[in-house]
Amino acid sequence: MSKWEMVKLGDVCDINMGQSPGSESYNEENDGIPFYQGNADFGQIHPNVRYYCNKPTKIANKDDVLLSVRAPIGALNIATEKCCIGRGLCAITQKENTSHYKYLYYILKFKNSELNARGTGSTFKAINKTNLLSIKIPLPPLDIQKHIANTLDKTQEIINGHKKQLEELDHLIKATFYDMFGDPVTNEKGWNECKLGDVCTIVRGGSPRPIQKFLGGTIPWIKIGDATKGDDLYLTSTKEHIIEEGVKKSRFIKSESMIFANCGVSLGFARIITFDGCIHDGWLAFDITSNDLNNIFLLKQINEKTEYFRRTAPSGTQPNLNTTIMKNTSIIVPPVYLQNKFTQIVNNIEQQKSLVKQSITESETLFNSLMSKYFD
Repeated sequence: MSKWEMVKLGDVCDINMGQSPGSESYNEENDGIPFYQGNADFGQIHPNVRYYCNKPTKIANKDDVLLSVRAPIGALNIATEKCCIGRGLCAITQKENTSHYKYLYYILKFKNSELNARGTGSTFKAINKTNLLSIKIPLPPLDIQKHIANTLDKTQEIINGHKKQLEELDHLIKATFYDMFGDPVTNEKGWNECKLGDVCTIVRGGSPRPIQKFLGGTIPWIKIGDATKGDDLYLTSTKEHIIEEGVKKSRFIKSESMIFANCGVSLGFARIITFDGCIHDGWLAFDITSNDLNNIFLLKQINEKTEYFRRTAPSGTQPNLNTTIMKNTSIIVPPVYLQNKFTQIVNNIEQQKSLVKQSITESETLFNSLMSKYFD
């Protein structure tokens, strides 16, 4: 039980549900006030301005908490100035001498699961004003609300600082690649080139269908989602596994192979796997057959050519790079001693990234502990 009085959200703030203005009234030309349609406009704490509106329908003011009320429910930002809000958002305004906007921001962040549980709808879930107004929150005195918000702000700043360090280390790897090898698309440094098919075997994955029939075994089943978070060099585990029968309908690849997402929005996404497993038909697998090529160097070169791949992929319902296209793709092949030197630099930077990631985990654990302490 909370040590503070429990009140309804509607007792301590006003809620203004968004409504989209006419399409003719918003623009990208800085004509009017910022217009936010939904969580796609949201940044870390404050929203990013993509559109402006000269005939707003619903208004939010500076320091209003902006809450996404659908698709998905619960994303949060804080308005930095007067703005127009579309139907995907609501504006939550603190009541003077009763609540503090940053406290409301964090309590709603803590209550994300409850917000989603209160959503209704068949096509997609949304939460209405009545449900929002009735949410119960603990209400300490205003000075304690400000202290709580300040403490959580400082903890979040530490987390953001560590994440910024990660970004800088990633930029360092990229800068090092270009310093040593130049642009791999234009080959400005005049390195030897070859076709990928001359130095790698390239095969496409396969998907046993329906996949549910083949899940539950011991063979790692590698999906795009397994590689979208964490380490950006290696893939070390999968969430799902398939049975032996599924292997016959898929593509089994060995540890140290490089996998490459060859279609759709994930096109160009690559990792080196550290285990034997099966890939579905959205992956290609590369197995280096030449002593003149280093797998870390190849991975980073592929990373740097992602935009090129997207531009040159055959058009259709979605971009797709098949094995024939990739086998005929030219890559640069600098002397292997330089590739190895680059790999050592990458490994050293990755060690630093591991320490920063550990700090992020510890800081996020502290943040969540403080949220529970204050709001549970």
